[in-house]
Amino acid sequence: MTGRAGNHLSGLDRVLRTVAEPAARDADDLGRFPRPTINALGRAGLLGLTLPTRCGGGGHGLAEAVQVVAQVARVCGSTAAVLQAHYAAAAVLAKYAPPEVLREIAAGRHLSTLALAEGGRPFAPAGQPREHGGVVDLHARKNWVTSAGEADSYVWSSRAVGTSGASTLWLVPAAAPGMCVPANSDGVGLRGSAAATITADPVQVPASAVLGADGGGVEIVLTTLLPWLCALNAALALGLMESVVQRSVECVNGPQPSWARWQDPPPRQPEVRADLARMQTKLDVVRLLLSDAVRAAWQQPTEAQRRLLQLRATAGESAVQVAELGMKVCGQFAFRKDFGIERRFRDAHTATYGQLPADTALDYLGRTLCDLPLLA
Repeated sequence: MTGRAGNHLSGLDRVLRTVAEPAARDADDLGRFPRPTINALGRAGLLGLTLPTRCGGGGHGLAEAVQVVAQVARVCGSTAAVLQAHYAAAAVLAKYAPPEVLREIAAGRHLSTLALAEGGRPFAPAGQPREHGGVVDLHARKNWVTSAGEADSYVWSSRAVGTSGASTLWLVPAAAPGMCVPANSDGVGLRGSAAATITADPVQVPASAVLGADGGGVEIVLTTLLPWLCALNAALALGLMESVVQRSVECVNGPQPSWARWQDPPPRQPEVRADLARMQTKLDVVRLLLSDAVRAAWQQPTEAQRRLLQLRATAGESAVQVAELGMKVCGQFAFRKDFGIERRFRDAHTATYGQLPADTALDYLGRTLCDLPLLA
């Protein structure tokens, strides 16, 4: 491929060097949404990376989206969190959204996100919609919505309008009446991702805003959203792990403080070397699991679900463990903001939650092992 579709990595590298890296500290220190970086990614064609070429997108797939999110996460976890929610939403929109929305995303002028979790349950909406005169009222409290108040649209889940117990997905514009977003969401990690709880009291959308068929939400989640969400969450964790391991190795092999002259240098301490080896091993395991799961994503559904859920849980837990080891290995350097370890430590802990928490992925994996329905 040529043009924007073929040069996405060079465009990404340019955005990371010139925009994302200088803004990463501000995103964390001030809890500031990384709007300049998102705009730059849009201009580079990366918001539309996975959309079909017929609507101006890059025509790439899950593997390329994973690669982009992991590279962004090495520099700024908050931006990576925004991007992984956008790509997961775009996977649904590419199949069901109006062409004009897809063209806006491809042009870099439209950011989307997911609004699926309610009360800690990722894919089991409780709100019952009500249709009247071609308008649908959506009642809900959506948790862990990334880019809340910043995205241009939300892929939103509800119970079905006409089918008891089933779920339906909607394309909800940010300007839809009844959308209540907190003015300030001051998180501990991924502080610039604008993750918050959104209240619909109710949100009103036209009946034509349905994505797919009424009652068809479960099928879309299982066949489209779940693979993208698991793999992209793992890519976020992978990028955080890579940056922690890199900084830890630099710290161990770099200049030491004057008081450390009374002890062996870190590379000569067996416990330090062992901790670095543990970190690298966990990183390599997640990288292999991610590569395997992306290849398996479109194979036999039950096997693919198992691998993807394993990946989501393992990547989230491993990122936390690697970050904790990084704090230990780097010692006093780990607590300096300019060194970046403590930011990744907080980001890794926060990344285990979200629209599909690592604990929930383990529960779903257990369901598959017990021959129970994944979404009940």
